[in-house]
Amino acid sequence: MKDDELLVEVQQAVAARAAATSDFSESAFAALVAEHLVDTGAINGFDPVQFIHRGMRVDGYAMIDDEATLDLFVVEWSGSADEISSLTKTTLEDCFKRAENFFDKAVDGDLAHQVDVGSSIWAFARQLGQIGNTIARVRINILSDCKLSSQVKTVPSKVRNGRTWTYRIWDLLAIGRLITTNEPEDIEIDFVEMFGRPLPCLPANTGQSGVESYLTVIPGDWLARIYEQYSGRLLEQNVRTFLQVNGSVNKGIRRTILEEPEMFFAYNNGISATAEAAILDRIDGQGMLNLCKVKHLQVVNGGQTTASIFNVLMKHKDKASNLERIHVQMKLSVVRSDQVTEIVPRISVYANSQNKVSAADFFSNHPFHIRVEGCSRRIWAPAVEGTQQQTHWFYERARGQFANAVTYLTPAKKKEFEATHPRRQLIQKTDLAKAEMTWLGFPHVVSQGAQKNFGRFAEWVANRWKDDGIDFGDDWFREAVARIIVFRTLERLVQEAPWYAQGYRANIVTYAIALLQHAVSEAKRGVDFKRIWNQQCLSAELSQCLLAIAEKVQSRLVAAASDYQVVNVTEWAKREKCWDDLKSRIPVDLSAFKHDLVDADEVAGERRQQRKDQREMNGVEAQMHVVNQGAGYWASMLRWAEAGTVMSPGDLAILSIGASVPRKLPTPAQCIRLIQIESKAKAEGFRSKVY
Repeated sequence: MKDDELLVEVQQAVAARAAATSDFSESAFAALVAEHLVDTGAINGFDPVQFIHRGMRVDGYAMIDDEATLDLFVVEWSGSADEISSLTKTTLEDCFKRAENFFDKAVDGDLAHQVDVGSSIWAFARQLGQIGNTIARVRINILSDCKLSSQVKTVPSKVRNGRTWTYRIWDLLAIGRLITTNEPEDIEIDFVEMFGRPLPCLPANTGQSGVESYLTVIPGDWLARIYEQYSGRLLEQNVRTFLQVNGSVNKGIRRTILEEPEMFFAYNNGISATAEAAILDRIDGQGMLNLCKVKHLQVVNGGQTTASIFNVLMKHKDKASNLERIHVQMKLSVVRSDQVTEIVPRISVYANSQNKVSAADFFSNHPFHIRVEGCSRRIWAPAVEGTQQQTHWFYERARGQFANAVTYLTPAKKKEFEATHPRRQLIQKTDLAKAEMTWLGFPHVVSQGAQKNFGRFAEWVANRWKDDGIDFGDDWFREAVARIIVFRTLERLVQEAPWYAQGYRANIVTYAIALLQHAVSEAKRGVDFKRIWNQQCLSAELSQCLLAIAEKVQSRLVAAASDYQVVNVTEWAKREKCWDDLKSRIPVDLSAFKHDLVDADEVAGERRQQRKDQREMNGVEAQMHVVNQGAGYWASMLRWAEAGTVMSPGDLAILSIGASVPRKLPTPAQCIRLIQIESKAKAEGFRSKVY
């Protein structure tokens, strides 16, 4: 994609976000880019907090306690739609200096006395005043719609007052790549260049299956340096999400590093990793190889180990030399690029199989995502008042699908696509998770950030998907869209409200909606999602009620944080105690929007019918799948199963029926069973091309 096309793509995405949330373009730009960066693991989180004053600027932050690291974000926004501006060295130095000044002023404790008490910047500055001296590393991230000048090659790190300062620049090209491919840059690790020598390893298989495996031992300080450079991007996405759900680094690992580094190899299980490509040299006269370089290294198991080792480097600098005495065993699987989507998720799932339900079970090719994607492409939303145009709510099962959908269209076809798939109706996985977890009554989890919330949502869906997903059909999708409409509407209303104090909108919105849902549930009623879907908007009464609740939420959030002696309101909002406090303090008057409610018995009856309809639909879809696979496919699976001990006699009997299609058509229930047997066979190594 050309630079000017990237600019248009970024500007359109920002404009759609700004229009949907009533944000200023700079804030919308920061939020949009941060979402992509969090999703790829480039950053751990993003809390918006815009502050511009006397040589200081910050637009957001993320605190990584386990790594004693603070991310600061500064926006350099041109907003030009006509030409691409250049991000020069002078401009960058000014941005860096503003962020550094902000940090120094906040840590010294002066800034908190110069801003409005209760504002988000006051809470953040006050927090830095208390814990700033424990921060070992500050990363300044520049987010810009300008193109980095070719004169800027690198921005070296520096150490000042015993603290490491690093700088990262996300310019137009990097952001365009994020939006279109969901990858900031390739992770390429040259061991010789980084560490002065290759990594000896033993080959474990020949790679005939498309996967080459190696066993090696990587020094602890090497692993720490690699993680320092790539952070969460080094961890395969679902492992990263799972770690964020389950908490901080392992204390036992850390204790071994600090007290018994020589015993680390004996005590630790090591890590499992994958790569798309590897360059190796054979060691003459030996069966060993030298691993020189790897492309797109991902840790699929051992994230706790990796993060713990880096944690020592950051928080225990006096013990950093211990890392040189630590050796970590590593199993490396090099997977061909055309098999990455299929193989890597399975490696991650099996490597993390000790976890009963984890985000590793929730890849983008999970049946839930596939079904939601199918609903979004098939179901037409009613035309909004004043138009005749029906539209789709486009669900992005994987980042970049929306942008890729129009990449090769002619201008006329692109215009037609955008008319039926407006950007404001783009639904990302984290959008769906935020809305659903809010309505399920977990606003404190939503407040913990997109990745942690998504991990909890993954667990909820995994537990509900046990019966072939009969809870998730077309009607569920329409209701889910209605819940997203409520969420986005309140975001816009809060942003425009005269009482809104900048910085806590995300917390205010999720808590206000959760309070409304809690009151409705207590009254044994339900929100009329059909009405919202049919109108594609909220009634004036429901909007006004939500906004009134939101105003009370803002006041109580700030007051409660003070009452419970929590410095940062955003941190207070992440606690379940905050949710308990708000439920006990803020009443909701249901009479104000009674026409938007339905009886709970009616909701339950509709849900039973929806489950029945989806069960029948599952049977029809299963029959289509079985027939489309063909008798030869099922016959080859039957021969494979008969040669082993994996399948039961009942499984073999069902497979024999599948091998008889279309002469003998299995029942819907038998087809569903066949698909379950197919999944089992593939998990055990069945490949139709082999047999």
